[in-house]
Amino acid sequence: MNKAKSIQQVSVSDIDFSRLPDEMGRFFANEDIFTVINGDIRHNPVLKAGEIYQTIEPRIFLVMEGRGDICVNLQDYHLEKGSVIMLGADAILELRAVSTDARVAGIVFRQAIEIAEEIILDVTPAERDRLLRMLYLIRELIHTTTYSQRTLQSLCRAMISYVQDLKEAASVTVKGEGSTYTQELFLRFKRLVRQHCTRQRSIPFYADLLHVTPHHLSALIKKISNQSVMYWIHRATIQEAKLLLKTNQLMAYEIADRLDFPSASAFSKYFKRETGMTPRMYQEHMAEGARQLGEIWS
Repeated sequence: MNKAKSIQQVSVSDIDFSRLPDEMGRFFANEDIFTVINGDIRHNPVLKAGEIYQTIEPRIFLVMEGRGDICVNLQDYHLEKGSVIMLGADAILELRAVSTDARVAGIVFRQAIEIAEEIILDVTPAERDRLLRMLYLIRELIHTTTYSQRTLQSLCRAMISYVQDLKEAASVTVKGEGSTYTQELFLRFKRLVRQHCTRQRSIPFYADLLHVTPHHLSALIKKISNQSVMYWIHRATIQEAKLLLKTNQLMAYEIADRLDFPSASAFSKYFKRETGMTPRMYQEHMAEGARQLGEIWS
């Protein structure tokens, strides 16, 4: 089994911009955003291949050249020129491998911007150019005498909405339909599930925190996401379980205790029901996948 890895928090606030190499690309940072054009991933001072990170700020990146493999919230993705990556705060990210010619453009949102769920997809050259024009417009705005946070946030939200629209057009599960109230409740619900799923997995618990009835919560979540409340609770719980299996040398009974299962057997049955694999099988599967990926990129 692979050696356990720790999870490191990654934030642009940890970057000393005065020491960034020229190879990093054209970047700009203020208290509201960080942007980069033609950035070389290999010279990124805070992301190293093979390490596991938790993002602090939401972000959008476009792959301009090259290719790579990443793992986002325990899901593997292969990226090529034209790929878009949009991550919310607290996303779990692992850069598995990257080609020497890989270059990205992107933006990190440092103030008052939220992204409900990660989106990784391939876009057409026209769609990529449209996103780039939005990014250039944002960079241009920052340097004008009429710069304001309100206008910046409007442009940033428009860019996020455009990525969400592209994902919806590609037939995603979460459609982003409904009123502003429903969308905000869905966002708050998923945030609460992420915070409490290790100990609380009942609908009434989350309904109470959101000040709605369990029936009302179930109906709204089903309407906006086409999935049940329990789907999202199980999804978050399994993500936590996979993260513990991937990053810690823990016994099944220790993980069961951390996730508030009555026994190791109960946890194993739950994990197999949701994933089709036992916890041990999942660890072996991940180890074999890492070995094969290493052979491909070596």
